[in-house]
Amino acid sequence: MPKLPSRSRARQLPSVDPVLAFLVVTVAVLAVTFTLLLGSTTPNPVGQETSLTDATSLIDAGQVQAGTLRDFDHQLELRTKDGRELYAGLPSNGADTEQIVAAFQKAAGPPPLRIDPQSGKQTRRIIVQVLLPILFLVALFTLFARLAQASDDIGKFSKWRGKTGGNARSRATFADVAGTPTAVEELRELCDLLDAPDRYAALGARAPRGALLVGPPGTGKTLLARATAGEAGAAFYSVSGAEFVESLVGVGAARIRDLFAQAREHAPAIVFIDELDAVGRKRGAGVGQGNDEREQTLNQLLVEIDGFDAGSGIVVLAATNRPDVLDPALLRPGRFDRQITVDAPDKGGRAQILGLYLVGRPVAADVDIDVVASRCPGFTGAELENVVNEAALLAARHARTEITAPDLDEAIDRVVGGPRTTTHRLTPDELHSIATHEAAHAVVARALGGAGTRRLSVVARGRQLGVASVLHGDRERVVLRQSDLEKQLATTMAGAAGERLAFGELSTAVNDDLHAATTLARSMVTSFGMSELGPVTIGEKSGEVFLGASLQDLGSVGQSTLDTIDVQTKRIVELAESRAADALREHWTVLQRIASELLEHESLDEHALDVLLSPIGEAGDSQ
Repeated sequence: MPKLPSRSRARQLPSVDPVLAFLVVTVAVLAVTFTLLLGSTTPNPVGQETSLTDATSLIDAGQVQAGTLRDFDHQLELRTKDGRELYAGLPSNGADTEQIVAAFQKAAGPPPLRIDPQSGKQTRRIIVQVLLPILFLVALFTLFARLAQASDDIGKFSKWRGKTGGNARSRATFADVAGTPTAVEELRELCDLLDAPDRYAALGARAPRGALLVGPPGTGKTLLARATAGEAGAAFYSVSGAEFVESLVGVGAARIRDLFAQAREHAPAIVFIDELDAVGRKRGAGVGQGNDEREQTLNQLLVEIDGFDAGSGIVVLAATNRPDVLDPALLRPGRFDRQITVDAPDKGGRAQILGLYLVGRPVAADVDIDVVASRCPGFTGAELENVVNEAALLAARHARTEITAPDLDEAIDRVVGGPRTTTHRLTPDELHSIATHEAAHAVVARALGGAGTRRLSVVARGRQLGVASVLHGDRERVVLRQSDLEKQLATTMAGAAGERLAFGELSTAVNDDLHAATTLARSMVTSFGMSELGPVTIGEKSGEVFLGASLQDLGSVGQSTLDTIDVQTKRIVELAESRAADALREHWTVLQRIASELLEHESLDEHALDVLLSPIGEAGDSQ
């Protein structure tokens, strides 16, 4: 008796859907039937083809033994007396049929002519051309629908595919946010809305429908939205605006409806739309105007936000760094009621953010968070997180057990300029030129007052051949006077002035300085009214860039005004360089000493620079 396999080793066959199997067999049978019947409906002549004229001549000459007239195929088949088999095509309108019949009757000893109506072929042709294609398409469509139902991929194409918040333990709260106290305070009120909506209704207040977080990339807009949801204990739905824009018309609007339907089912909930400008751009702007997929999606979003009632328990948060391109209908009261600016943090905010990211990491005792924060003016939260991460990588690379202050200094330099360049070694002449250039920045910054130099370096990083980390005392200020901007310009042009004095000509190292100085000077002329052009602004209106916008801006400004802008911009930059050159001539000995030390040590920190710049400390204070 054969041995049966054990149940543990028996192979389990996958279950087969009987309906799906039946559909597959049906489609296959219909395809085979269609192919066979199609071959039986096509003409299948016997013998050699000839023309109808030659066939008629053979009949008249009495050389035909027998003939067959295929009615459906429109063919005449002949068998000649010498044993040949021929066939000729007939016109489909039957115009020559009577002529052929008459030719057979007139021939001497008329040969037999058989007429075949081919009635069966006519029936098969109807089946092949009409019935089978319909059945095949119906079966194929049903098969695809069944496959879609089984895989559920096509059905999910028009569904929202974003992310929901994690569990309560992994959620962020306002304790995880630093550097943006104003935004946190505004968002706390939205949390109160979700916790106690009746309190607003009792006072007759219309609760905010949503808030728009506006700010540059990396300032923590997404983190603020997640913290708001975590603080309120609400369901969190996160989606990118780009996920609503598809090539198929109606898909984006369907996803919007599905997203808000899910949010209503799990209210209270927060819906967060990142990069809102991807779906919320002004309608009718740019090339391809009309009611396209993007506009249908935007229309559906407007309807969904406007459809909330006071007790719906849904708050919409959105983030963008381009508020100027958004459709005005999104920003009206009743939709995004509030615009919360999330800007780069100040020095105190940067210190708080660095403290959050350094928690849980071993940090050396010589690390002063306030000093590190002062070295990072303008850094966003994402850049500060990158600084801490780079410092940890550097400490691990050198087998240290703690993150030290030099690690953080090097990490800042890597974030700003990139890692050290090792592919090209600078020549002594190049190093001397760069050292003189960077030292000039430090001397002019001290001589004019109001700025200090945190670090000088002649180490090439990325495309930067050297670094002068000049920290202006007014960097954290929002309102700057003309004298403050003129000091910044002189400090920026100090490198070019130092090269002219030392070598009598400029080098390519002044490229970035000239670009920064020209941009600032042009803003002074066209935006701030700090030139002989007068208190006017030109070309500074922010808005969505569309086809022909630049031409319209140029058309509204006269050529003489444009020429004046160029002249004034050049004059301001030249005055800044002249002012820097005067300061350098007065303190040229200090510049040479700093350049010499820089060539020897490659980098100079703040303490070493204070000692070298001490001879001009009083002069800088007096100016």
